[in-house]
Amino acid sequence: MPDNGASKTTIWFIIGFVILIVGGLIVAGIYSNGTSGSPSGGFVATNAPAITASDWHEGNPHAAVTVIEYGDFECPACGAYAPIVQQLIGNFSSTVEFVFRNFPLYQVHPDASISAQAAEAAGLMGGSSAYWKMNNLLYEKQDDWATITPDQVVSQKFDGYAQLIGLAVDTFNKDLTASSVLAKIQNDANGGNSAQIDHTPTFFVNLKQIPNPTSYDDFASTLNQALSSATGTASSSGN
Repeated sequence: MPDNGASKTTIWFIIGFVILIVGGLIVAGIYSNGTSGSPSGGFVATNAPAITASDWHEGNPHAAVTVIEYGDFECPACGAYAPIVQQLIGNFSSTVEFVFRNFPLYQVHPDASISAQAAEAAGLMGGSSAYWKMNNLLYEKQDDWATITPDQVVSQKFDGYAQLIGLAVDTFNKDLTASSVLAKIQNDANGGNSAQIDHTPTFFVNLKQIPNPTSYDDFASTLNQALSSATGTASSSGN
């Protein structure tokens, strides 16, 4: 898990976002609050398609509370949120189901498609465990590969990641363009479009879009509130 220490401050400007990380605090802005908005700047909560067997998930598949993230592996904001999401998965795995869906921003991120293909190809080869290992590696090492062109990034970086998680490189390269891989990415993107997503990452709790949390504690509080509503009792998970 990357270390967002208090001494490290990084500012990114990307597609209308200003992402500020200071000691683990994330502030992301599109419109007025880091999430989809109306023309006047107010938050508009849209709904995500229901979770299906084709989704990659971690945590409790029978949980009363679900989190869906629509993300782009080349997106700096997604990379900034990745450690927070991993911490949430670690602390809420028994009570929350976590799902990741692809929403590649092709027009601004040249490697958005091939990186999504890399994660899906890993899953096709090695199942859920391999998928999540590749998902995590892509975010952890985002700075290493995000500036490499799509025609070079596989041989220079992704093949090595595949080897690192125990996948056969020849098969991995073939599966990058497998019809099921491309269809999964397109299906995820179609679902994101139907939910009117206009930025990454976008998060949904129980299929309802939420304003992007500003920190781990903010996100954990949202989940605890959802758990409390689902069970009818107070919850303090994730502390």
